Amino acid sequence: MENVLLENEQKISRSKIAESLNKISDGLKKGEINLKSGEKELSLSPSEISEFEIKVEEESDGDVSLELEIEWNPGKEERNENIEIS
Repeated sequence: MENVLLENEQKISRSKIAESLNKISDGLKKGEINLKSGEKELSLSPSEISEFEIKVEEESDGDVSLELEIEWNPGKEERNENIEIS
């Protein structure tokens, strides 16, 4: 069972999405990602080795989604697989 700690979905420009992804990237490099949505704030410390999933889906209504997921279990070593992104 999952416990949603923070969730936010909104329509924004590609440049704003890129800006958000860059901030997440910077946080990953530092080892800490800080998120805020309304009154809710969350600080995350991903493991050095984390699971990274990319999924592209075409919905029945024709919409296409690109989902990025980073998953880790603090204190547990995860597998290390390569992915090429261009």
